[in-house]
Amino acid sequence: MLKNKFVVFLVFLLLTIVDAHSRNYTGDFLTVGVGARALALGEAYAGIADDATAIYWNPAGMGQVDKVEIALMHAIRPSGLGSYNYMALINHAHPMLAVGVGWYRFGVDDIPIYPKLDPNIDSAARKHNPKYRPSFEPRSMLSDSENAYYLSAAVKYVMRQEWWDKMGTMGKPPEFMLGMSVKRISHSLLDKSAGGSGFDVGLLIKLTDTEAITGIDIGAFSAGLTIQDLSGTTMKWNTQSNREETIPTNIRYSIAYYSKKISKIRGGILAAYQYNTRYKENDLGFEYNFNNLLFLRIGSRAGNFTVGSGISIGQFKIDYAFINHGLCNTHRISLLMSF
Repeated sequence: MLKNKFVVFLVFLLLTIVDAHSRNYTGDFLTVGVGARALALGEAYAGIADDATAIYWNPAGMGQVDKVEIALMHAIRPSGLGSYNYMALINHAHPMLAVGVGWYRFGVDDIPIYPKLDPNIDSAARKHNPKYRPSFEPRSMLSDSENAYYLSAAVKYVMRQEWWDKMGTMGKPPEFMLGMSVKRISHSLLDKSAGGSGFDVGLLIKLTDTEAITGIDIGAFSAGLTIQDLSGTTMKWNTQSNREETIPTNIRYSIAYYSKKISKIRGGILAAYQYNTRYKENDLGFEYNFNNLLFLRIGSRAGNFTVGSGISIGQFKIDYAFINHGLCNTHRISLLMSF
């Protein structure tokens, strides 16, 4: 089993190196996405981001979290080689301020290292003398680990009611949220490591009372903008050459529509769209909300089909996502806890 894992790891590493000239894979683990709800919605989430995964998707969305909330996700690649972990905590410290911390990791663990063959012993000697043959017992293990640590904050501003009324409208004024994440990214392999610091910024605007503008209650709208790795994030290796790699900036543009509750279906509909500049991806997602208890979702990420569901039980929310990547299928489960 260990030998097979080692072979697969070498193939994966070789393919990455060969393609490195045509595509920048630095920090590519950060493009996988977190939270089964967001993944089931085709990752069209920067305009929603209303839970503890907002630290990753759009830090401005933390302004919508009005309690202490914890997000947890553990996922294993379909091949069994490598796993993802995400943990985040958001605290609504003030009516206008939310703060949060997060940790995101991708790792390939227990990669065996085998002893070198003695170059002074030829193949004929190994063939006739068993003691010169390799034992296929690893002399040690190594891990390939990539980590991102987030420290985030968001401010929320609601237009004053009297100002909103002076514009000739009635009802609830819009909400404006601005957020920022400072993150530290590290990558370790064998006895070498790389590290760098970067910034993510986000903006989210939510209009919950469309009747105040249109005269008809058609639901709510929101728009989100996330700039990941503002000005690029440079990682420097502690090798002799001090090699530097840069994570390019990615911008997410997203909009979302929330229908009002429809009595015939005993619930509401959420529709979201998002565009990513780094890989020029179009994402789309739909969610059916049954009395805030059961959720059914379907989406598309860059043309790949996604589907999922969720259930809310008291202070817990459990979400599931199925993602079709074309070459393989992936299952994700995540947990949200509010206090």
